[in-house]
Amino acid sequence: MSNRDLIIFMTLSFMWSLSFIFYRIGVPEFGSLAFASLRVVLAGLTMLVFVLISPKNREGIRDNWKVLTLVGLFSAAIPFMLFAFSARSVNAGVLAVLNASVPMMSGFIASTFFKDRLSKKQILGLIIGVIGVIILMSENLFGSQSASSESSLLPMGYALFACVGYAVGANITRNYLYNVSPVAITAGSLIIASIIMLPIAVYEFPYGKTISLTAWTSVICIGVFSTAIALIFMNQLIKSIGPMRATSITLVIPIFAIILGYLLLGEALDTPAIIGSMVILFGTYLSLELSIKKMLKS
Repeated sequence: MSNRDLIIFMTLSFMWSLSFIFYRIGVPEFGSLAFASLRVVLAGLTMLVFVLISPKNREGIRDNWKVLTLVGLFSAAIPFMLFAFSARSVNAGVLAVLNASVPMMSGFIASTFFKDRLSKKQILGLIIGVIGVIILMSENLFGSQSASSESSLLPMGYALFACVGYAVGANITRNYLYNVSPVAITAGSLIIASIIMLPIAVYEFPYGKTISLTAWTSVICIGVFSTAIALIFMNQLIKSIGPMRATSITLVIPIFAIILGYLLLGEALDTPAIIGSMVILFGTYLSLELSIKKMLKS
């Protein structure tokens, strides 16, 4: 990994970790549906620029719009809404850790529905990851069944279902859009998703409510930088270092998110959250079949 790739890797980790902070800031003021739909619309408008300047991208979108619609729904519209609902009560760091389970879910879906075989190491990583999720949610699953525990359990479930959406979208992309350029896939899926989400944004927008500058900054930044621009960086990273090492970014994002959540929002993780997070990240590491020595080689 070159110095340039390392800078992109760390910048992207920071940008994506901020998305969980933006959720926690913006959702309480905009509401879950309005915030998520505005994120998609702003990302779609940003990617529209790349469609207008590239005939090749327009052609790729036109020829594959049906599949891109599915990718837009599973990789953007649905997960963004579910994470927005989850962000009402789940810490940014925990959200980022749950997001790190996407590679495990993606591998399971690929093995189950697309006949990709998982190695023993990947299967072990999947099992360990599931154990980590149980530990992370243990206080809500096995503790006293109070109203507060039930209210925390459901949002975590939303986040996990969002991760399933990401995993489904990734497998659709890999198996049905392998001849389409990454920029066309990103632009097409986000633009189509923004068209779908635009009526929700208009209907759910909190008219008559005073929205703070901080909340507006959050929704603009998450749409433009943590979604559209971040995906462009990710495409460049995949091209430079390969998809396997690029996907390992999911292991770094929670570190930034936990630190930023503590510094900016005063969030702290309890013992089950810390232990569960470490187990999930270890399971993700195994499921990605990563080698730290190989990753550090230029």
